[in-house]
Amino acid sequence: MTEKIRKYPILVAIIGLVIGWCGIQYIPYGADPISMMLVRVFLSVILVGIMVLMGAGQTLLKFKEDFGYSLLNGLFFLIVSIIIGIVVVIPSIASDGAPEGLLKAEISYFLLSISVGIFEESLFRGVFLQGILRKTGKTRGGMWCAILVSSLVFGFFHVVGYIIGGSYDLAGIVQTIGKILQTGIIGVLLSVTYLKTRNFWAIAFLHALNDFFPFQTSIFTSKPIVGDYVKGGLEGLIMSVGYALIFVLYLPALFRAIKVSKGIKMPEYGIFKEK
Repeated sequence: MTEKIRKYPILVAIIGLVIGWCGIQYIPYGADPISMMLVRVFLSVILVGIMVLMGAGQTLLKFKEDFGYSLLNGLFFLIVSIIIGIVVVIPSIASDGAPEGLLKAEISYFLLSISVGIFEESLFRGVFLQGILRKTGKTRGGMWCAILVSSLVFGFFHVVGYIIGGSYDLAGIVQTIGKILQTGIIGVLLSVTYLKTRNFWAIAFLHALNDFFPFQTSIFTSKPIVGDYVKGGLEGLIMSVGYALIFVLYLPALFRAIKVSKGIKMPEYGIFKEK
C-alpha cells in the first residue's frame, strides 16, 4: 500500500482533498466547539495516517526544533489576527462585561483551534502540497507551482459553498476573491515554512493561533461559528473593504515567504524520498 501511495502522489493528494471536504460537509456535528473539534480530530487521524504512508514519519517526530522560527515567520498575519480579536473583545467588555463561563469557553475554542490547525495543515500542507511536489519539485519554478496551487485550493476551500450556491453579485464575487487571496497568502507562508523546517506541529500551532483570536467573536458575542465569509448588503460591502485591507496588511507575509523560499534546497520533493 505504501508503494502505491508513493507511486501515485497526485491521486493521493486528490483523495486526501476529497476526504477532507466530504468529512466537513457530510459528517454531522453541531455549532458548539466541542462537536466541531471531534470531527476534525477524526479527520486529522486519517490524514496524518496518509502522511505517514507518504513518508512523513520524520517530520511528525519534530516538535521543538525551529518552532520559534515558524512562529516568527507567521508574525505578520498573527498580528492582524490579534487585532481582530481585540477589536471584538474591548467593546464587548466595555458594554456588557466578560461573559459567564469565559474560561471554559476560551479553553473550548482553543482546543477547537488546535484541531482545525492540525486538520487543515495535514490536508493542505501535509498531503495535498506534498503530493504535487512529488511531481513538480525538481525545479524552483515547480516548487512554487505546487505552493501556489495548494494555497489557492486552500483559499477556495473556505468559499466553495458560496461558489456552488451563490448569486454571483459583484459584492459576493469581490468577497470570494478577497477571501481566496487572503487565505492563500497564509497558505503560501505556511507551505514555505513547512518545507524549510520540516516541522509539521509548528505550522499547525501557528495556524491554530491565527484562528483562535478571531474566535473571540463567538466567545464574547455568543454567536455560533458559521464560517460565512461572503455576506450581502452593507455587511458585504464592509467585508469587501476588510478583505482588501487585510490583503495589504498580509503583503509583508508574502515577501517573507519569498525570502524564506530562497533558502530551500532543490530538488524539493517534500516528505517523499528523493529519486
